[in-house]
Amino acid sequence: MEQAGERRDHPAGDGGADAVDRRHRAIPPGRRQILEVVGQKVVHGFLQNRHQTLMPLSVNLARLSGAERTALARFAAVVARSSGPAPVLDPIRAWLVASGADAEILAMFDAALRTPPPLDEALAGLSEPDTGLIGFILCLIAARHTGPPGWAFADYVALHRGLPTTAVRAAERRYRV
Repeated sequence: MEQAGERRDHPAGDGGADAVDRRHRAIPPGRRQILEVVGQKVVHGFLQNRHQTLMPLSVNLARLSGAERTALARFAAVVARSSGPAPVLDPIRAWLVASGADAEILAMFDAALRTPPPLDEALAGLSEPDTGLIGFILCLIAARHTGPPGWAFADYVALHRGLPTTAVRAAERRYRV
């Protein structure tokens, strides 16, 4: 009976019953609300910065080990020669220099240009996740000048090295101009 009487007091459609329910709802303690808001801000900040944490803005070849540097120099030569009759040497060399390549890496790159290694050997040298991503970036740099075949080769390298989708997307946003 009380429910029926309550319905008569608040006709359908005026929102009176909902207003009564909202007035009597439990209000969470202030500490819990503060923790929820702070937690949301921390998660939002991380998500906004995830691209920077997954792939830094700059690549530093000087921090790599000797074997990784050799593998990247050899792979850079393969990428430069894979562009067809007119190799894409200048953009790749310029990117290597801008990324901290010293005279040793450039000498290895020049030697590998004279006698490029087979593709499967060059890809096998990119065994570390960092070197695989840098190899993918080299493909993107070359693909700017080669067009669709270069983009297809970059996609092949990403799949072959098993690069995470988030890292591939971040590299493409940064280097696929």
